[in-house]
Parts: sequence; structure tokens; C-alpha cells
Amino acid sequence: MGVLGVGFINDAYHLPSFREIPEVEVSTVYGKSEDKTGAFAKKWGIPNFYYGDSGLEAICKDDSVDVIDVGLPNFLHLTAVLAAAEHHKAVICEKPLGRTTVEAKRMLDAVERYNVIHCYAENQIFMPKTQYVVELLKRDTIGKIISLRAREAHSGPHSAWFKQKAQSGGGVLLDMGCHTIELGRHLIQKQPKDVAAWTSTLHHKIDVEDNCVVLVRYADEELGQSENSWSAKGGLDVRFEIFGTEGTIFVDLTRETGLKVFTTGSGGSIVEKADSPSGWLFPSLREHETYGFVDELRHFTQCIATSKEPVETFRDGVIVNSIVDAAYEAAASRKWVTPIH
Repeated sequence: MGVLGVGFINDAYHLPSFREIPEVEVSTVYGKSEDKTGAFAKKWGIPNFYYGDSGLEAICKDDSVDVIDVGLPNFLHLTAVLAAAEHHKAVICEKPLGRTTVEAKRMLDAVERYNVIHCYAENQIFMPKTQYVVELLKRDTIGKIISLRAREAHSGPHSAWFKQKAQSGGGVLLDMGCHTIELGRHLIQKQPKDVAAWTSTLHHKIDVEDNCVVLVRYADEELGQSENSWSAKGGLDVRFEIFGTEGTIFVDLTRETGLKVFTTGSGGSIVEKADSPSGWLFPSLREHETYGFVDELRHFTQCIATSKEPVETFRDGVIVNSIVDAAYEAAASRKWVTPIH
């Protein structure tokens, strides 16, 4: 495995997950600067690292690497995927696939042209509770799905590039809406028909939206509702509700964890995106597993090793980007918009 990126997503989730997958050896890592990349490699026991302007191409050319895992900022996804595919590496790419559907399609075209396995890293599909819900739905536990509401919210992202449209491609709708939209599509299992949306910048002084609500109407009139916020206090809020003809399912990942901690100290991070290190906190045990990263990356590596198509591919990423693009258009026009992919 060649890992691209030394930021939060790899440090908190991908590297801890790879440690639990015996078939994976993270042999090298790429980062922007020598100091940070070297420190990251030392921390995680990675024997080699590349950095700087030439490092991205170099790691993709490295003959010792079978798979490229892209955990870079959005504006580098396209460059990284094209380089990996051209050097015939299997590719895992963090969400969102592209800043736009056009970018996402270019990535899909590249991996298909070079016939490499491609994995779209939407971790919420692989959360253990989501997988359990899928089994309940297969057993017809709640009958036909009528509507679904998914929410992800916190007080804002870690890095400044998220808030700059040219680099990120969009605000909270693209950053977290891609999670909740794809979760709904995965569970409803129908073709998205059209999209309505509201977006606004209510709290942060940035050039992208920090709050949104998206409605996705599916083939048989099922409704998926996606709520996302970068101005919600109290730490990470991830939950979803499914309403069916014969029942209802509520899932809460972060507010009802079964653990409550009260602290007046500052003993480091206890909860992701917590607004304060003190007060009442609700920790999740093994966040990288709870949020689906262990099962996601285990599934991807097994598929790559056996040349099988994974559950989530770049084709899914393109569809997500197309729904997000339609949502932005719908918010601007105040009309229902059909996603094109």
C-alpha cells in the first residue's frame, strides 16, 4: 500500500485500520513537506516516504506499491488518481471522488481505461450499524421504505482548504452531504429521480455554504433527506432514521454511544470535532471501526487481492457527485433538478 496524505483522515482512520488488516503492508507514504511526511512515516513505522512536487508521481511509479490510497485534499484527487491509474495501480479514493461530476467522470474513465480496480471510500456504507440495518432491510423488517433522513453535523472542518471553493469544490454539501446522500441511496436501493435543496452560509465567514438540506426523490417516490451542518455545536453528530410501511429504524452513532465522560481537564482529544475538551463528552470506542473504516478498507483490499469489484466503486462516486451538483443547481434555481451522470 502506498498512502497519499499525512493529514487527519489517514492519521485518525486509515492507518489505524490498515494495522488491523494482516494482508496489508503500508510500504510508503507521500506528503507535501519533508518534515511532516518523515514524522508521519516514523510514527506509523512506514519504511519509505516521498514528498514535494515530484513525490506524487514517484510513489505512483514505485514498483513495490500495488495499491494507491488517496487521502489528499479534494483538489488533488484528480491528479493522484490519473497518476495511479496510468501506472496500473489499484486505487482507493476518499470521498468526495471529485469536486464536480466532470472531475469524477475523468477519474472513472482513467481507471476503466487502464483496467485497474477502483474503490470509492464512502465509510458510512461500511459502518457496522449500517451493515446490520442492511440485513434488517433484506429481511423485510420494516416493509417498503417510504422515507429516510440522515444527518451529519459538527462545528467545522480541520483544514482551511475545506472553506475555499476553488480547492474544495464546495462547502458542507459536498464535504458531508456526499456521506448522507450516498447512505440514503445505498439503503433505498432505487434510482435517484430528482433533487431539491437549500444551502446557506449562516455562521462562518467563508465563500462556501456551512449548512444545507437536500431532498432526493427516488424512482418510486421514496424520499431521502440529507441534513448537514458546519455550525452545530456539541461535537460530531451522525445519525439516520428510516421510515417504512411496517416499521421504523433509528441509528445514532455519536449521541447515544453508551459512554459518558465528564472532565474539567484537558487530557487531549476524547471525541472527534468536540468543541471543548472539558464538560460532558460522549466517546465512541474505536472510532475507526465504529465509523466503518476497518470494514471498508478490509473489503477493498480483499477485492483488490482477488480481482473482484468492490461494493463502492468510482461509478458510485460519479453518481454522488452528480446528485451534489444537482443539489447546488436546485438550491440556486429553487426548482427540482434531475441529476445527470
